[in-house]
Amino acid sequence: SYSHVIQCRDWLPDEVGAIAWFSFDNPGESPRIPIFSGVLRLPSSFNICGQQRYRTDAAIWSFREANRLSTVNWSRGRVLIEPSVQEFENKAFAELPGIEKKVVELVNEGKNEEAKEYLTSYTNSFAGSAMGRWEDMKITLWGMFGRGF
Repeated sequence: SYSHVIQCRDWLPDEVGAIAWFSFDNPGESPRIPIFSGVLRLPSSFNICGQQRYRTDAAIWSFREANRLSTVNWSRGRVLIEPSVQEFENKAFAELPGIEKKVVELVNEGKNEEAKEYLTSYTNSFAGSAMGRWEDMKITLWGMFGRGF
């Protein structure tokens, strides 16, 4: 239902020093969302359990439906899923140094709450973008497979 990799970096302030690289559903088919230790809140859809039934308000279903559709005909579905996972991973890794720099500056200025709000905004925006992309892919996959797999 989810996976995560915890990365701890003791040379950085607590707000940004640990990251949970979190993904819903199949870890090979979903992007890893960086959730920093200083994040104050997550999207409300993260609070909804979608394990027992289909729920459009549960974050997991933003990923699960597209992932399931893609695996029915993986040779066709993977051309959408794999590049999107890679794109989000590249985005996070490319943006990480700038995020760390900004948070270190804010913490050094004594603006710890502002640093936490900055990280919260980043994580929530990243999660929203990922969920939106998988929702779009779900529609594309239904279009590809709507008349048969």
